[in-house]
Amino acid sequence: MKKIIFCGIALVAGLLSCTEDYTDWSTPQSNAAKEAAQKLELTIQPKVSNIDFASYTGETVQLFTTNLTAEQAEDYSVIISNEDNSKTLDEVLTADANGYVATSDLIEAVKTLYGANPTERTLNITIVTIAVNATADGNVSVQRASSPFQLKAKLAAPYIDANGYYVVGNIDGWTCTRVDAFHMTNSGGDVYDNPEFSVTIDAVDGIETYEIKMIPAADFNADGTVNSWNRAFSAPVGVDTPAYEGLLSNSNAGGNIKFSADEDADSYTITVNAMTSTYTVEPNMAANMTIIDTDPILYLTGDHYNWGGGDNGWIPLVPVLVKTWEGETANNTSWIIIYLHEGEQFKFAPQAGWGNDFGMSAKIIDSAGMNPSGDNNIVVGNAGWYLIKVINGEERIVEFLKPEVYLIGDCSSAGWNVDTSGLFTIPTTEKGKFVSPAFVNDAEVRMCVKLEGFEWWQTEFVVTNTGAIDYRASGGDQARVKVNAGQKCYLNFNNGSGSYK
Repeated sequence: MKKIIFCGIALVAGLLSCTEDYTDWSTPQSNAAKEAAQKLELTIQPKVSNIDFASYTGETVQLFTTNLTAEQAEDYSVIISNEDNSKTLDEVLTADANGYVATSDLIEAVKTLYGANPTERTLNITIVTIAVNATADGNVSVQRASSPFQLKAKLAAPYIDANGYYVVGNIDGWTCTRVDAFHMTNSGGDVYDNPEFSVTIDAVDGIETYEIKMIPAADFNADGTVNSWNRAFSAPVGVDTPAYEGLLSNSNAGGNIKFSADEDADSYTITVNAMTSTYTVEPNMAANMTIIDTDPILYLTGDHYNWGGGDNGWIPLVPVLVKTWEGETANNTSWIIIYLHEGEQFKFAPQAGWGNDFGMSAKIIDSAGMNPSGDNNIVVGNAGWYLIKVINGEERIVEFLKPEVYLIGDCSSAGWNVDTSGLFTIPTTEKGKFVSPAFVNDAEVRMCVKLEGFEWWQTEFVVTNTGAIDYRASGGDQARVKVNAGQKCYLNFNNGSGSYK
């Protein structure tokens, strides 16, 4: 917006008068000249009372006409405030002698006062000018302000669903239903001022090219099926090339939005800007297994970990915490939740290196249907997620258990009991996440696994505010993390991370 600076710019504070072309400074200004100046008034006639920028395409808008000639006033300042005059623009618009202002300036004025929401708004407008009147004694300049008038204005904007959007596509076999895990939300506020919606979805095994659309929350039936595709985000007409960013159609005019799978990604963050009709996809790379912040007493290696080679060749197990008179210390029992592949081979060692290692030589207990075999190394019979409990004592015992994770404490409906009402869902794919029940209170979060012979606090862990899984193990009580009712915990045991959302 162009800016005009007036001398003091006191809009209705009075008259600002000066005279020009005087040569005899000892002769005072005559009463006649002052009287002529006082008679120079500003009268404006509004030319528009309502404007909808969704249909108006002109580069300028004529707001008013005036009684002054072009010689008396070349341009005008347009002072704009909101409906109750509680906010006035710091900058003023410039109008020409015929009362025209730039359409783009007027649109920005509405956005500054009210935001980008396409609701009809009321503008209070006052016109101010410096009028020049020629008198017998010279030119007299007078600041004049009009009486205020009102203009109704409505911004142009696409439809944006305040309740967000749901991703549908080959991520769930084109079932085309409303799925909470695919719900795109924004960070709050008016969606026209904050129009970005995003969601992070897990990578899906077997998909080489993701194909998706996003449907407004309002366009689903009560049973979660799609009611209308008319306002879905799709690719633009004629665009079929996979890409991690691009334009969208907000009327389902084109085909599926496509992006290529990244073999190193375990999830993808999809973001749309509903005002600009653009999207981005960010692959989130799977990190290597995180070394736990404690003193492991047992490690795992195998053919999926380069048999101990490289930086990630030895995977630490989590020690079970036990109480002694000397304090909290780990004993000879460890555990780990891990995805095992069919045919995979692995074994254990009491250090991150070879020596005193063992596999099938231990007593093997299969309580989860893993179907282990092998002569030396443990060979996986059935792929899936498992909780492995290992006792490295006088008798070595390896037990395969269901990977059951429990929510516990004040945030759980189970309270302080390890109960099925606090049980996390178990993913069916390697890149999936364990998901807790919704938190029932604003409270400190606690989680654990259940091992026979031990209390819940001996296998406790939390997700820190930085997103890392923090095991209690031999490190003592962790820093407490408070969560909000209605949120859930998402655990990624592949990389030792988690989140609350």
